[in-house]
Amino acid sequence: MSIVDELENSIDIVDLVSKYAKLKKVGGNYKSLCPFPGHSEKTPSFVVSQAKQIAYCFGCHKWWWPIKFIMDIENCEFKDAVEILWNLTWVKVKWFENQKTQEQIKTEKNLYTLYKDVLNYYKSSLSKYSDIKKYVLDRWISEEMINLFSLWYSDDWVSLYNYLKEKWYEDQVISDSQIFLDLQRRKDKFIWRLIFPIKNHRWDVVAFAWRIIKSWEPKYINSPATKIYDKSNILYGFFDARQEISKKDFVIITEWYMDTISLHQHGFKNTVAVSGTALTEKHLTILKRITKKIYLCFDNDKAWEQATRLSLEILKNKWFEVKIIVLDWWKDPDEILKSGADFNQFIDKAVSPIWFLIKKSKFDANSFEDKRKVLEVLLDILKSYSDNIEKDFYIKEISILLDLPTNLIYTELNKIPNRREDIKEDNFIQVTSQDLAVAYVLIDASYKDYIKKELVFVDYVDNVLKEALDNEKFLDNLTLEKKEFYRWLSLELEDKFVSFTEDKIKDDIKKLCNKINSDVFKIESWRLKKIMQEDWNNLEALLRYSDLVKKAKSVKIV
Repeated sequence: MSIVDELENSIDIVDLVSKYAKLKKVGGNYKSLCPFPGHSEKTPSFVVSQAKQIAYCFGCHKWWWPIKFIMDIENCEFKDAVEILWNLTWVKVKWFENQKTQEQIKTEKNLYTLYKDVLNYYKSSLSKYSDIKKYVLDRWISEEMINLFSLWYSDDWVSLYNYLKEKWYEDQVISDSQIFLDLQRRKDKFIWRLIFPIKNHRWDVVAFAWRIIKSWEPKYINSPATKIYDKSNILYGFFDARQEISKKDFVIITEWYMDTISLHQHGFKNTVAVSGTALTEKHLTILKRITKKIYLCFDNDKAWEQATRLSLEILKNKWFEVKIIVLDWWKDPDEILKSGADFNQFIDKAVSPIWFLIKKSKFDANSFEDKRKVLEVLLDILKSYSDNIEKDFYIKEISILLDLPTNLIYTELNKIPNRREDIKEDNFIQVTSQDLAVAYVLIDASYKDYIKKELVFVDYVDNVLKEALDNEKFLDNLTLEKKEFYRWLSLELEDKFVSFTEDKIKDDIKKLCNKINSDVFKIESWRLKKIMQEDWNNLEALLRYSDLVKKAKSVKIV
């Protein structure tokens, strides 16, 4: 039996298709509206035969079996379809056995099952808390959305832990789930919070996020990364949005869960959220299967501008048509929808990346110097675009917005030398060991103490790292370029954490600190030696050099 046969025999096509369509049993078969883009119908013509393990659409006149169905519905290649089915069935496939050990597969399977059980345990839990449910209904969303997005609330300290133990979950698996503050107190992180189950693009629950009801606490808290959850690879609400995205041929990307739920409730079902992070390459891989048009719609604050800029950088040269929805004076999309305003008008007025960058520069239209500076920045950005059609589109837009002739813009653009293709991007962005340490602090402030412990030359590191280790708001003191750099670096670093254990992360931090210690010792010892060579009576330099060597010996640098 081939791997494909084994996979297809291990899955019920009804279970598979029901993840993408609402099936209704009719006689010996199941029927639904066709789930594929481009086929809009009111009468169900899509039939699934459980006995034959096939599906057929009388409107499309096409047959599907599990592999073919996944390839078409996910718009993916054969190998990707096999991987999706493998994740659903856990049948051994050599392609993936080389990537994951049996222990890793077992751990992931246990986590998927545990999260599903947690979701089932809390299902319909909001009905137990009439005051909280009324608060949610009055202020935010409908009963339909509560059920669709499986929202819940909890104020029970230990019942979840006891429930999981009754299901025979070991403490290690419960600990790996990251949903408990600690196993000794058996207190989960959901207490007194509205919970948002987070699902991957195949509808598996992989994490939870929670919103604080009390206004004096932080609004949202996200689950930390686990062996099955990587927020850079998850678009909240994607599974429920995918058909509408295909139908409308564009996606609206918000920053948070409530904005996405609220937009779905008001008919904008082609909406997803990035869970409070910037857009990533992995997000684009998921989206490009069903659309090439992206509308960014982040909250209207300073972080919005930063997240938009970072997302535009990721989107550059990825062959997406990108627009930014400007919220004017409104705080977020949810606030607009509650006001009764027509959100379609905001979509229609969405602006291009160039328009966004020009308007955010706040240049003086009557100042020659302001125009020159803005044009210089824009031309440098344009030079990095590889598509000449896209360049031409933006040049014409710059011409209108800056009131400059297009031939002048083309002339100035051609004066800028092309970047050499044989030089790697790493040569343009110089990342030091100390930069990486700052990025670790941005990812998780708890790493500060570990870095301080491992750094024996903490007094000699640069000012940014010192500030990062001592001041929670150190980013406020940096330039916009520096902020963007460290946020970008932290996102890149966090992408690598998906398969890392906490011990592995700490081991990496230790190696990084050893590198910083070594670099500092080389530079500082050379400087002090030079001082002493010029003045052997310089007692301060001698004492500092002696202390430096002593510390270096303690970490076996010398």
